[in-house]
Amino acid sequence: MRKIIYILLFLVIFIGVGLYFYNSLNKLATYQSPDGKYELIIKDNTSFFELVMPGQGGLGSKSILVILKDSNGKIIGKSKSNSNCGIFYDSVEVEWDLKNEQVWYGRAKSINIKTGKVEC
Repeated sequence: MRKIIYILLFLVIFIGVGLYFYNSLNKLATYQSPDGKYELIIKDNTSFFELVMPGQGGLGSKSILVILKDSNGKIIGKSKSNSNCGIFYDSVEVEWDLKNEQVWYGRAKSINIKTGKVEC
């Protein structure tokens, strides 16, 4: 009985560590706001099991997820909350507009810093 518990515990720890490293490998870029209060994280939005064909493009043609966090690590907004605001890695252009409480992560794509609303 103890062997089974140890094996299950080992599997849970192994899976947890694997998920942690997989998640950290998905992070492509991080942008800090000029005042240091916010962080914009660019992550790979493709699934681990997604099939790609040879010649289907490199990193630039990957669909990405944009996450805005405050200085405490709390998520303010995500680009996937508005399905019309999808973007590829090649199209990322980060511009902080703190005066108007916006961070632009692509042409005509922004996240409101206070409300987390994604607009495009």
